[in-house]
Amino acid sequence: MNWFKDNPFVGALVASTAILTLAGLYFAYTQHTAFIEQTDAFASNNSSLASLQSAKPFPNEANLKAAEEEAESAAKILGDLAAEVARQSIPLDPTLAPRDFQDKLSAAAATAEKAATSAGVSLPEDFYLGFSAYKAQPPPEAAAPVLGQQLETIANVTGLLLKSGIRQLVGIERAPLRAEGPETAGEQDTPTKAQLAAVELAPFDVEFVAEQSAFRGALSAIITAQPVVLVRLVSVTNSSPSPPAKESAGATQETAETAATTEGSGQIPVAFGKETLNVKLRLASVSVTPAADKE
Repeated sequence: MNWFKDNPFVGALVASTAILTLAGLYFAYTQHTAFIEQTDAFASNNSSLASLQSAKPFPNEANLKAAEEEAESAAKILGDLAAEVARQSIPLDPTLAPRDFQDKLSAAAATAEKAATSAGVSLPEDFYLGFSAYKAQPPPEAAAPVLGQQLETIANVTGLLLKSGIRQLVGIERAPLRAEGPETAGEQDTPTKAQLAAVELAPFDVEFVAEQSAFRGALSAIITAQPVVLVRLVSVTNSSPSPPAKESAGATQETAETAATTEGSGQIPVAFGKETLNVKLRLASVSVTPAADKE
């Protein structure tokens, strides 16, 4: 005791060291214990995961019934969705023959040309609603029904554009449908596919020139059209992408002010708002083949 009294600094240092050593040992012990617990928990969870991933449900009657019920539920949901899409789409006429399609195409093209002339809208040369390939020859027999369905959609969109007051219909381009390609022999639907309705998109591009108000009206009419038309892409380019030069704008303003001063009722010419828009739309009609029709 006398030594600690004679050396208080050393005594305090020794006591502090002892306390810190005990605290360090306690911290190391608790952390080691926690580490062991977490390691054991990780090993247990990893073992359970591996067991679950490698396990296979026993093929008993209950599991088979649950799988069949889930498949039937999924088929019903998809069937209801396909029925709703079909209700809002143009009906598919499976009996449409290639020659009948050509007759419908010729009549639709003539109607579009007449409507364009009446509305003062410029059409491209040899305008045939994107079906120029079938102007002189009929389509494949298997493709006639879906082509007839797409023709009605394109004719409907063309009529909406002409009524919207556009200036020029630049053109319509179609992507070939799957049914227009070479027939693949030997392919049969599996039982699962045969139970589901087939939904296929028939895309086509429309390009036209219009003023801003006419473009808004045309796009609104297409979006709300019935039967439904899907809008997949909209590209709009201004006919005057560059603003007027600063010197030109100043000269225009000065000329307008001079005219207003001398004439008393002059109007300042509008520098913006008279541009036209070049619009490209990628649209798509929807073709739905119900499951019952595929059997």
